Amino acid sequence: MSLFEFTFGLSAVILGLALTQMAGALHRLAIAGRRVKWAPEPLLLAALIFTVLVSVWLFQWAQRDVQTTTIGLMMLQALKLLFPFLGAAFVLPDQVPESGLVNLYDHYERTRRYTYGALIAGLLMFWVHDVIQWAIAPLGDDPFRWTTALAEGPWLFVVIYAALIVVRNRWFNRIVLTGALTFWLWQVAGQRLAA
Repeated sequence: MSLFEFTFGLSAVILGLALTQMAGALHRLAIAGRRVKWAPEPLLLAALIFTVLVSVWLFQWAQRDVQTTTIGLMMLQALKLLFPFLGAAFVLPDQVPESGLVNLYDHYERTRRYTYGALIAGLLMFWVHDVIQWAIAPLGDDPFRWTTALAEGPWLFVVIYAALIVVRNRWFNRIVLTGALTFWLWQVAGQRLAA
């Protein structure tokens, strides 16, 4: 068993559970049928989180040739993956009551700060993980520089997610979520994986 196979197992479990969480919530909503008042905001956010989860899972393929790691980096790896998991857990209702209306927009309003907060924390943890890896082992002729590390931070999406926490205008949320989902899909859909 390679180091990648050994360490990737933990990531696969966390990300797989996040996808299972979302699938289970969608299943419960589908079973509730007409009692569900659907809304575009939580569905767009769920699609964005789904895209993030799958791309994070697949981007780990780039680590397949790594020969060494530390337990500290693996703990940080697990921690950074817990935040997208939390986003997946918050985005759709975990429980659907046996009777009565299920309003997805009300759920979105109730959980938006948690969902976007988890996404912001995840972005920051991914950035910290990358900065630590770069500081420990600079890549070839590319020595570690704080100015470069700060410039390559996830600041645009941190600001976007923070704005989505604060701004409650539905059209703003719909437009920004559609833009973020389109941008993320455009960034990742054409990426190739090769053995």
